[in-house]
Amino acid sequence: MGYLLLLLTEWGIEMMKRMITAAAMLVVLMALLGCGSSAQVAPPPERTVSDNNNIECAVFLDGSMSMQGFVNFPVATEYVDAINNIEQTLTVGWKNENITYYRFGDRVQKIDARERLSFARTDFYGDLLTQLDKIVLATNTRNLNIIVSDFLQTDQDFQKLVTAIKADYLRNGRGAALIGVKSRFKGYVYDVGLNKEQFYYSSGEEQKNFRPFYMLVLGEQRSVEKFCSYYKQGLANAIDYKLICWTDDLGVGKLETAAVDYKQLAGIKTYAAVDDILAMGAEVPQYELQERQGSVYLLYRLSQSKLLGQGLEVKYQYELWNDEDHEFRRTFSELVASSEAEVRSEGVSLRLDLQPGVLQSGGIYRVGLLLQPDIDIYKKLQLSKLDDWKMEDSFEVDSKGIFAIDTMLDIKKFIRNLSDVAYVNLHPHYQEAYVYCRY
Repeated sequence: MGYLLLLLTEWGIEMMKRMITAAAMLVVLMALLGCGSSAQVAPPPERTVSDNNNIECAVFLDGSMSMQGFVNFPVATEYVDAINNIEQTLTVGWKNENITYYRFGDRVQKIDARERLSFARTDFYGDLLTQLDKIVLATNTRNLNIIVSDFLQTDQDFQKLVTAIKADYLRNGRGAALIGVKSRFKGYVYDVGLNKEQFYYSSGEEQKNFRPFYMLVLGEQRSVEKFCSYYKQGLANAIDYKLICWTDDLGVGKLETAAVDYKQLAGIKTYAAVDDILAMGAEVPQYELQERQGSVYLLYRLSQSKLLGQGLEVKYQYELWNDEDHEFRRTFSELVASSEAEVRSEGVSLRLDLQPGVLQSGGIYRVGLLLQPDIDIYKKLQLSKLDDWKMEDSFEVDSKGIFAIDTMLDIKKFIRNLSDVAYVNLHPHYQEAYVYCRY
């Protein structure tokens, strides 16, 4: 019995030692974790596509005769697949979706699920009118609205359509997008040219000869962007499509420290690159500032930079870190005295002339950089997305041979005019990039 008690006592002492050691290690670990979290400030805000799980969507299908050629085949065409992808996109992109379908032409009529399936048959298309502006004005602006058409407007007046989109959407901070898809086509094309001619066209099986149709997407900016993002993911790789988006967001770039030969700097080096303001290794430029004025050199990588030219404006937003609230707050201390932007093949080279002397108190500052092209460059960017689509279509004219006409002129004019309106109302720019400074 005494021997047993001795063994139990030794075992208890050993277990107590292990528990004390484990507790000590836990305390050290918690201290390390606590230090790591308290030393960090808030990272740059991220632009989310949309955090809304619910979507009400109305889909308007053009039932005019000019659309018949897209389904005049024994098998499903690219047009049929693209329309079916609308519902798939909404199902994948949102947790709860409610979709209502309409057919429009001589009149607008709501169609049920069974009638909706008939869009893949030729008898769905028999109306004479295509008045897209009236459809836009009839939409519920609280919904996501998708209008499917070949954009052969009956009266050829696309300014009516631009005015309608401006009135109900862009002027109120909502967005728009145009998705063009090329599909096989065999049938008559109506309302072509000033004389509203009709011609027969057969694309054959070569994709370069396919005819485009379009989906006009209207709604809240983030919902439009989200739909477009998911829609292009659901298209078959072989489908030729184009996407033009009119929102305040031109895309995302990557801001990084530029490689600079310090011997050639015009300013005085008054900063040191650090990596401890944010998490270690964060891909955000971070600097320790000194009192003297000097320059920081950065590179904002953009895939579209070759199209920008030099018409680019740089704007700034200044924020000071607040330790009590653990958040950044706007400040009027204008750290950047001046800047230069030079467009290069890989992106935009930025020189920021800093003046730390304007900072009234020490702390951590965040500078938000906003890049906005001028209006001519913006229109050029939008129009360039159709550059590789053929502009001229050739039609059979009975026994007279071939008649060639540019059927995309109206689309180009529509894109140009709507871009004018979007620039004024939405102020499109590249997503904000951030620089962190400690003074």
